[in-house]
This record gives sequence, structure tokens and C-alpha cells, in this order.
Amino acid sequence: MSHLLVPGPAQATSATMWAAAIDESDDPASLQVVSGTRRRTLGQWDHEFRGRNRRVTMRRVEFDNLPERSRQPVELQRDGQTVATATLGTLPKRVPGLEERPFTILLGSCFAQKKDGAGTVGRTFALLPAEVRPDLKVLCGDQVYLDAPSFWTVFPAVTEGELRRRLLDSYLAAWMQEPGYHTLLAGGPNAFTADDHDFWNNAPKGSITAPATMIPPLRRRWLEQATALYRAFQRPDTPRLTAFDMDGLSIRVADVRTNRTETDERFMTDEELMEIREWVTNLRGPGCLVLGQVLFAARAGQISKHMDLGLPDFRQYGELLDALRQATHSIVVLTGDVHFGRVAVCELLNGQEIVEVVASPLALVAPIPANEWRAAPVRYPAESAPGLIQQVVRTESAYQFNGNHFATIGFSRSGGRVRMRVQAWPTENKGRPPIPVRTFEHWIS
Repeated sequence: MSHLLVPGPAQATSATMWAAAIDESDDPASLQVVSGTRRRTLGQWDHEFRGRNRRVTMRRVEFDNLPERSRQPVELQRDGQTVATATLGTLPKRVPGLEERPFTILLGSCFAQKKDGAGTVGRTFALLPAEVRPDLKVLCGDQVYLDAPSFWTVFPAVTEGELRRRLLDSYLAAWMQEPGYHTLLAGGPNAFTADDHDFWNNAPKGSITAPATMIPPLRRRWLEQATALYRAFQRPDTPRLTAFDMDGLSIRVADVRTNRTETDERFMTDEELMEIREWVTNLRGPGCLVLGQVLFAARAGQISKHMDLGLPDFRQYGELLDALRQATHSIVVLTGDVHFGRVAVCELLNGQEIVEVVASPLALVAPIPANEWRAAPVRYPAESAPGLIQQVVRTESAYQFNGNHFATIGFSRSGGRVRMRVQAWPTENKGRPPIPVRTFEHWIS
């Protein structure tokens, strides 16, 4: 595979496509992204990365004036010959009614490509029933494991060229896996946000699990190169949240990793937090907030804080909670990170709800230590905070899953209320059509 074509975010009548050439010296003027009669010549590259003998060039192009909620094949052509294919998709302008196919989000996180040599994630995605084929895929962190395998800790890269090669190879191993993860990426719109393994465990703090990051000059180079790759492959640098709005549901994808401080001050910029505050207070229907880590959580312990800080370990967590409590409608939080599937519900004082859906992992990075399912803390917030009244959190007993999977969340509207249907789909099906193992239905407004 010498070229890649991956859909980015989409709206009702527009869609973004990401095209890349792998170890090729293509003139971008010779490359076109083609969908039906629409053609977009690349013309130039947005990014170029070299790591020793590896070279990747890439560019994003946008298609507009597309039909609402449509799916169509798209090709990357070089001098008229097809070198890569994908599926372009657009979103509905409104949440469908109960008698229609639901607006469906696929939620996944934590993909360790070296643990999915058979490509089970992509194979499962390809076999999904038509009624749950996603309109939008939300990949909410750890799309790659840049700090694995363990040779990073024994033989750390000490030159910039070797560092870039290793990081780039990790991306290409995942993005080019076919059949496999590339199958999922290529099948319709994607929205990305980051978590620590898109950099290294507990980034941006130095981590004892990746001793190379305890060396300040190497840590700075690693963070710089990993951030550049994340911006090029996954999510462009932008001061705003990724937004998807339709009649009946509003979605925001937040980034709680790339602007995180090494101290316990903040996990996002003040501007992004202000945007969340303004968004929740102006909702006209339910909102959906995507985070790279769970919202319903307690602070890390003395040992854990050196391994994996969560949102409650930052002073800014209280500000985020204060923003969310002002929501005029219910908020669905979509997240991953913790290596199990879970749904938990908290009713706020104003009668609105926060419903947290967790889907992780797509492919578990390591069997040791043994992974354990955990319920949400019984209170939100888990520890008392000034100005915030703790509320009861109900972890849904019928929706508990500990294994490799992704989730689909289908939204259907009836009057002023929206029904959400969450299903967990195991990815290890031995080539058989997947069957959901957990289902949760709930009405929000």
C-alpha cells in the first residue's frame, strides 16, 4: 500500500478527505481525490514527514454541495489510475424519527495494532448490520501506542531521525493495516481526539513506564514530533472544538490532552473551556460531548498519579463540572481510555442528566496487569468541591463489558425527546457476523 485515503469530519452537505503518499515522490499536481463527477487536485502537500528511510506526504481536501446523509465511493487517483479508495459520507440535518434509521455514532478507543494482527477490528466493522452502520465514527484516544513496545524503555531513540522513524512507523502500521484498522478508518467520516498513548503514558509528564521520557531533551523532542504527527494524521491544530450540529442533537469533540500542562493546572485551553460553557447554556436539545478520558472518576492515588492522571487530578476539572451543571438539556459524554465498556447516569439538580458511555479497548495493549471492569463512583463529583453539590451516579448493571469492542450509539427523536440506544460489539468474532453483547436504551431531552 503506497497511498492512503481516509475520511475526516463531515457535515450535512460537506466532507473532508485526507490523502497521503507513503514512501513516494509524487508530484501533488498529479494526484486527485475523485467522487463521482467531483474532482479535487491536491496541488500541494500540507505536511511532509521523514524518518530515516520513511517519507510520508499528506493533504486534506474538502468536498461541498453534497447530498444530505449520503454515502458514495471516493478514489485517490494518480495520473488517472486509482491508488486508494474510501467511502465518503455526510450527516443528516436532523435526528431521524423512530420509524427511520437512527443517526448512529461508532465509539472506539485504545487500538494496539500489534495486538490485532488478524485485523479483527476492521473485519468486525465491515460486517456490521446495515441498521447500525455509523454515520460518524468517533475515535477518542490512543489511536496508536507510540510508547509500545518495550524496546522504547531499553533502547530509547537518541537521535531525532530515529525518533521520527519509530513514531511514524507506529502510525503507518495502524493506518495501513488492511484488512484491519484501515478498513474502519476508510468507511465513512471520522472525528478524532487524543489521549496519552498518542504520545506516551501520562503525557506530557515524564513517565516511569517510558523511561526515555524522563530525559528532558528527549521528552521535548518526542512531544514535539508526536504532536506534529497527531496534527497531520488525526486532528489539525485549531482553537475550537470539533462541532457537529443537527436539529435535535449537538455534538462537540473536545481535546483534553494536547494542551495539558505538566503541572496539575489544566487539561485544555481556557478558550476551549469557555466554548463548552457557551455551548451547554445555548443548547436547544440534548448535547453530546466527546472526551479522551472519563468524566465520572475519582482522583488518582499516590502511586497512580505517577502513571496515569485523570481529569479530576487537575484544578480545571472543577471548572468543567461548573460549566456542565449549567446545561439546559441533557449531556451524553462519549469516552474511552479505561479498557472496559460502561454506561452510567447522573441526574443533576436542574433535572437534566449526564449519561456517560465508555467504549474501550478496540485492541488491548497488554494482558498484564489483568484488566478489571469498574463501576463509576457513586457520587458526581467523586470528591466534594466548592460550589458543587454531589449527586448520585447510577452505573447501569445491564451494560458491563470487559473485552475488545467498540460501541454504537443510535439516536432517534420523538417530539422533543431523543432515544439513545447503546450497543457493545466485540471485535473478536472469528470472521462471523458480529452480535451485540450489551444493549442500553434511554430517553434524553
